Parts: sequence; structure tokens; C-alpha cells
Amino acid sequence: MINPFGVFAPLCQSAVGSRQSAVSSQQSNNSKFKIQNSKFHYMHPTVEQFSVHFLPRRLQSMIYRRQKSASLKMLNRMIDFGGGLFADDPKEREYRRKLWMVRIQLLREWKMFSEALAWICLECDVNPSNAAARALKEQWKDQLNFKESPARRPKAKKDLWEGVAGMRDLKAIFEEDILLPLKHPETYALYKIPRPNGFLLYGPPGCGKTFIVHKLAEVLKFNYIYNKPSDLGSVYIHGTQLRISDMFERAEQMAPTLLFIDELDALIPRRDQNIFQGYKSEVNEFLVQLDNAGKRGILVIGATNFPNDVDDAALRPGRLDKKIFVGPPDLEARAEAFRINLADRPAENIDFAWVAEETEYFSFAEIEQLVIDAAREAARKGTTITQGILLKHIQKMKPALDGEKIERYLLD
Repeated sequence: MINPFGVFAPLCQSAVGSRQSAVSSQQSNNSKFKIQNSKFHYMHPTVEQFSVHFLPRRLQSMIYRRQKSASLKMLNRMIDFGGGLFADDPKEREYRRKLWMVRIQLLREWKMFSEALAWICLECDVNPSNAAARALKEQWKDQLNFKESPARRPKAKKDLWEGVAGMRDLKAIFEEDILLPLKHPETYALYKIPRPNGFLLYGPPGCGKTFIVHKLAEVLKFNYIYNKPSDLGSVYIHGTQLRISDMFERAEQMAPTLLFIDELDALIPRRDQNIFQGYKSEVNEFLVQLDNAGKRGILVIGATNFPNDVDDAALRPGRLDKKIFVGPPDLEARAEAFRINLADRPAENIDFAWVAEETEYFSFAEIEQLVIDAAREAARKGTTITQGILLKHIQKMKPALDGEKIERYLLD
């Protein structure tokens, strides 16, 4: 029998062994999972257990501290966990699929390329219908060029999301739902999966929606157009409609284009509310232009802090296909935000992972202000910014968000 993994057989056998070991361990402790499901529940994390992020706090910390072996061991255990009472829950399967993408992200970041490809090959063998895994397999084979001898192989490219710390759930969604379908359309065509048309990012302000979309355009190598409602408004009757039409026409001429529209709720408010008749015409024009934008080489992404105020017709399949929650920065992102904000200031002995753990729910804007306040105090005292000064201001500053407010976003 031909080994489907070829030169990756040892790694794949190790991966299979890890899966089988996890399954047997789960079976032997099945009653424990049933009794203590609220404690061991990777698939449906609550705000109390995992903050607002889909990775446990402990795993976020290990990843930031580059504890590679421990991080991958914990991630593998989460992926291989059978689900217990929730094994057939679609949300659990979706969660585990995102975890699988995170594992590939980490192996790529840590330049463990052969192991990443081995896991991808294994997934293709176990789940042949996984279009994302098939597309990833072809992409990695081309990039790593395993047909060439090791001496002649090109060096691996820089990390796909270089400069973007954390946000691993968003990266996983973007890779599976946007990057792979656009980069490998032939693989998705086999399953009649259409080209992505649009997405709506929603969540509290100051959490990085604009930043991650701009980075997505760079990763896709798409032209990037940014607009907000004030850019499109006009004092003339039907003037805004004309500007909306011109915006899409320009995007089509520049295709492939990522068209990002901030504060989308102000541009296309719900028409069932008591709004001016002229607004309804503008919403209608936007919806007409949004139809089949993907086929014209336009990827439309809207952002809003008020998803319930966006007209329902824009959120149906074929327009803005998916709503994606963007919460406050996770531990990795907060640690990186502190590092960047303190980089050009006199500071010493700062444990960025530690201060990130102490600033749950802080937005990027609040972290920046916190560092400014700490810098002011250090300047008055004529000393460097220390961890103690930072902690003092962390205790004084109350973030605008908390678990209850974020749960309301998720439940709406």
C-alpha cells in the first residue's frame, strides 16, 4: 500500500498517535467530563472562563511567551477532545475548525513548516471534503517546493500576519473564509462554494477593526479603498446615491479591490425605522451595488459599533455573508500594544505578558492612554516608567467594557 503522506509519514503517524491517545483518554474519563463539563468545556467558552476570546487565557499567555511545546500540546488536546455531550453541536465543530487553523498559524509563525504540512495532509486524509485543508495543502506544497532538493528550495516567506499580534480567531476566519477561497478558487469550485462577497465586522469601538482590515488588504495584495458615511454624504438630492455608485465603479475599475466602509450603520440604516425618504433611496442604491460585488472583483467589508442598526437586507446571504464579532484585544494583542507604546519611552523591567493579564477588557485606545498617564507620572518624578507605576494606573483606570456589556454584543 502506498503511504499517502510520503516523506511526512513519521510526523503524520505521530499526529495520528496523538489523536488516538486523546480519544482513549477521553473515553476513560468520560464520566468526569459529564460531571465537570462546566470546568472542562473548550468548545463553548464563557466570558468568565475565557474572557471574550476563544483561546483560554493560559494558552494566550504561553503563546506570547513562546512556550512552543506546551502551547501546541494544549492546543492539540483541545482539538482532539471529542466533545462529550456536545459532540454533534455545530458551534463546537466550528470552534474546533478554528482551533485547527490556529494550530497551522502557530506552526507557520514558529517556522515548523514540515510539521504544519503534515497536519494539513492528515486533515485532508481524515476529512477529504475539507476544502480549506485541500487549498492549504496545495499552497504549502507550492511555497515550500518540496520537489526541489533542500539546497535549492527557496527560503520560506515571512509570516502571513506579520505585525498583527493576537486576534487569532479573526485570522482563522479570514484565512478560511476569504484568503483561501480567493487564492485557490479552483479547489472551492469543486464544492460549488461561491467567491466571498462581503462581511460585517461589529463590536465595541477602539478594538482594531480598521487595522485588521487594512492588514487583510495587504495580505490579499488587493487595492484598498476606505470610506466612511461623511465621505459619501451630499447636500444635493440623490447626490449620495451618485457617490455610492461612483465608489463601487471606482472599486471595480481597480479590481481586485477590498472596499472598506466604516460606520456602516450610518450609511445604510434600517428602513423599517422612521428615517427620511432620501435615506431609503441611498440604502436601495447600496444594496443594488452590493449584489454580486464579488463577481466584479470587489470584496466589501463593513464595520459598525451598532450591528442592529444596519438594514437587514444587507445581511442576507450573497451580500454581507457573515457577521464577525471583533472584541477588545486579547492577551497577545494587549502585550504587543504595551510593547509598542513603551518602545520609545524610558522604561525598564516591564513584563508585557503580566501587564496584559492585568488589563482584561482594555481597548487599544485605553492602553495608549494608560501608558501616557504612566509616562506623565514618571516625568514628574524624574524616573523611568516601571511596572509599579503601570500597575498603579491600571488600578485607577476602569475600562469602558466588561463581560456583561460584551455578552450583550454577542447575544444581540
